[in-house]
Order: sequence, then C-alpha cells, then structure tokens
Amino acid sequence: MLFIEVYARPGAFGQEELRRLADRLTPGRLFAAAEGDGETADPGVLALLDSLGHVVVHEPAIWATSGPARCVVNVYATAWAKEMSEHLVSSVTAAVPGGEAIVHVFSVPQGGYGVEGRVRRASDVLTMIGDAKHGVPGEPPPGAFVDPVCGATVLRENAVTLERDGTTYGFCCPHCRRHFAQQA
Repeated sequence: MLFIEVYARPGAFGQEELRRLADRLTPGRLFAAAEGDGETADPGVLALLDSLGHVVVHEPAIWATSGPARCVVNVYATAWAKEMSEHLVSSVTAAVPGGEAIVHVFSVPQGGYGVEGRVRRASDVLTMIGDAKHGVPGEPPPGAFVDPVCGATVLRENAVTLERDGTTYGFCCPHCRRHFAQQA
C-alpha cells in the first residue's frame, strides 16, 4: 500500500528520534484519526495497512542543500496517490519534529504493486480492506458518514457520495465509491 522512505539530514536527529519518526510514519498511524478532526478509521483496516506498508529511514553520508528541511520523505502510494496527497503531505509534515520536511507523494500505477507474488490492483486492495474491517460500522457521528467499503468515518463536507435506493452513502475517496457501486 505505502512505502515511505525518509532521508534524514546527517546529524539532524538522534537514533531514538529517527526510530520514533519511523513509528509515527507507519501507514496505520498516518491514517488513524488526527486529533480532533472528527474522522477515524476502522482498526482492522489500520492493521492491514500496517502489514502492507513499510517505512525505511536513511541517513546519507552526503547532504548538499542550503534549505532548512531536516528530512525529505518520499511516499509511494498505490492507486490513491492523487486523492491522498493532501492528507499524506500534512500528516507526514506533522509527524516530523518542527515540521521541517519536504514531502513527495508518488503514484504506483495500476499493476505496479504486488503482494504474495501477485499483482494487486486497486479493486484487489479494496477487497483486502473490506475483508479486514472489524464488523459492521456503528452509527456515524453527526455530520459524518462511515464509508461502507473501508470503514473510515468521513466528514460530510469531505465525503464522495452515492445515492442508492433513497439512501446517501459517503466514501473517503472515488475508488471506494466505484468499488461499492460495482458490487451491487
């Protein structure tokens, strides 16, 4: 799902700081609710994301720049890079002490991601996410939807919606919406 590569300016962080930074950048942490934003994610989905994601930290021998950034973070995301970019850039930046980071989000094209020796496309990953959800979602808080595909709680103003049989469903992204529409 996500491969996160951190290049830390030599000497900018101690080893324990780098370890804590890597922990803050795990996919489960990046997609867990930001404090007070009203959005949450299903714990089973967060565990799946952590099992499919990786964080690697490098401290290069040479760092040539006059810029203030303490690190550069490259995030390689599957099909949802475009939809997730804003969230990823803000979440990754918030995870870096002092916010001193340059963040790049790269999209892995359809067919460019493999798990267990098989190519996994967006629909395959969405099926894995659906299977990882913990039970039936509860009632969403006022002003929010619970995405029926991935279990994320999404504020109404941020949701991608679909009307079906008189019911409005809210989704975290167009991929979840499309997957839901195709399943019916």
